[in-house]
Amino acid sequence: MPEKTKVNLLPKADLQGNNTGKLLDWITSIGRWIVVLTEFIVICAFLSRFYFDTKLANLFDSLRQKKVIVSSMADFESEFLLVQEKTDLLKTILAEEQKPSSFVNQISQIIPMDVTLTSIQLDEKTLRLSGYSLSTQGINLLISGLKKQPNFSKINLGTISQKEFTEGINFEISVILKNE
Repeated sequence: MPEKTKVNLLPKADLQGNNTGKLLDWITSIGRWIVVLTEFIVICAFLSRFYFDTKLANLFDSLRQKKVIVSSMADFESEFLLVQEKTDLLKTILAEEQKPSSFVNQISQIIPMDVTLTSIQLDEKTLRLSGYSLSTQGINLLISGLKKQPNFSKINLGTISQKEFTEGINFEISVILKNE
């Protein structure tokens, strides 16, 4: 078998002696390290892909589970928001509400003995009184007592009627409340 011959493309002369030789020596030694370092980086990037693929799959699973939890809580959330909206509305209504007990106390102190109230209605600006009296003097006393109250600005006597076979005079009085 013939012996293998080695081929050397670099000149046999001393490479360190001239600039071309120094350049070739530097390229062969540093170039080798550059190639090895590049291959190392490529292998690390290839191996890290398995780690990141696993992490990405775990994130997708976690996201899928959280979506299921959020969708299962959607009914509860909508019901909770509805209740919260109702309580907020109720708070605003209660904050704006006038206390009818003060008006009832004022009226109860001025009602004559022969007058009976059948209904009291309180709106934002109007108080309506309905009832009957055994005499016209009772209605007059009630109206004069209402005129003396500081919370009432205008008093209107709406209707006065007397039914045939009943005692007493039916009346309706509307009172405009003062703005405070």
